[in-house]
Amino acid sequence: MNIKKKLNLRIMIKRLTFLIGIPFVLIFSFLFYTDLHLYMRPTPKSFDEMLSQYMEAAKLPGASVLVFKEGEIVFSKQYGRANLESQTAPTQTTLYQVASVSKLVTGTAVIKLYEQGKLKLDDDINQYLPFSVRNPHFPDTPITIRMLLSHVSSISDGSFFLGSPYWDLYQDIGKKTFKPEALAQFIEGYFTSRSEYYDQGNNFNTSKPGTQPEYSNVAYGLLGYLVEHVSGMPFYEFCKQEIFTPLEMQHTRWLSENLETNDVAVPYSYHLMTRDYQGIGTYEMPTYADGGLKTSAIEFMRFLHIFVNDGNTIQGAPFLQPEAVDEMLTVQYPKVNKISGLTWWVDDNKYMHGGSDPGVKALVAISKHEQWGFIFFANGGGFRTELGFELFRDDLYDYLNRYGPPLNN
Repeated sequence: MNIKKKLNLRIMIKRLTFLIGIPFVLIFSFLFYTDLHLYMRPTPKSFDEMLSQYMEAAKLPGASVLVFKEGEIVFSKQYGRANLESQTAPTQTTLYQVASVSKLVTGTAVIKLYEQGKLKLDDDINQYLPFSVRNPHFPDTPITIRMLLSHVSSISDGSFFLGSPYWDLYQDIGKKTFKPEALAQFIEGYFTSRSEYYDQGNNFNTSKPGTQPEYSNVAYGLLGYLVEHVSGMPFYEFCKQEIFTPLEMQHTRWLSENLETNDVAVPYSYHLMTRDYQGIGTYEMPTYADGGLKTSAIEFMRFLHIFVNDGNTIQGAPFLQPEAVDEMLTVQYPKVNKISGLTWWVDDNKYMHGGSDPGVKALVAISKHEQWGFIFFANGGGFRTELGFELFRDDLYDYLNRYGPPLNN
């Protein structure tokens, strides 16, 4: 079964759920499960073909893919269009919004402060904040920086974050006229009991901090806010000074207004019913530290390289201590969350992170032992894209586990 048929079948299964009920669909899905996952077993010669087919099947307008090994690019290719209106093709230097892959940079910013002796990972975060953050169900249990980084803090993406008030805040002080203080306004309100943004029943889960995994975007917004208070600098400025400049990530930025290039991929949403794309444009959310980074494949390679080279840059200069890199790549709460390091997701000897936001798809993976890294940035979103991305991610992991990175450009 080819990719397009496989994806259409997945869509049909979802539609059947609403038409004939869950029991039949479960049986139907089980019967076709093997066929769905045996449609194509990737081989070393099919890497480019696999990428091309997924671009079409998932209706992604454009993408940049880069693989490096031991500091050298071994595969680099661009697909589709960065801008459909102008029919501009992407390049190695095209900037993409990278959604939750951004969290890797936020986590690294925290680790830089840790290395500078300005914070400790197991400290109560309240030591560094002008207000108190406590799960109201466990008011005597501290929430630590390590918990935030590892998604076991008990902080939830509550109804405000997921609902219309957050998007109203985005419209008011985010979109097009985004102001960095939106981060502080949202975070302070989210954790202050007298604020309209506070809802103890939704902003925290009912698990004791450190005992239950729950992926939290708000926790990373809080980490960005923490970086500001500890460093005394705006979060975006701290990252530029401590990360982007030393790594020669010349055009990487958090805020659209600070971009210094026009080589930017336009985020698009694909509408299944009308079968067309709608341009979204670059944007920031109030919690931009959780997913607002704009970077290119070639520049993000410089960032990923520090994790496969014992904390050293491509030029060999020290950036992070080897012990700090090892700590970030180590599962922190093995009895609670078996796959989460400090920001990184851990899968045996490979480490990865994905991202998905309106008009945005991103996926990165590294092997410290084999010193390679994989980068996939795309400028598309929508229902069909979500399904295609899920299939692509599964087969990509299968490919990397079987063969490692492709070694030909």
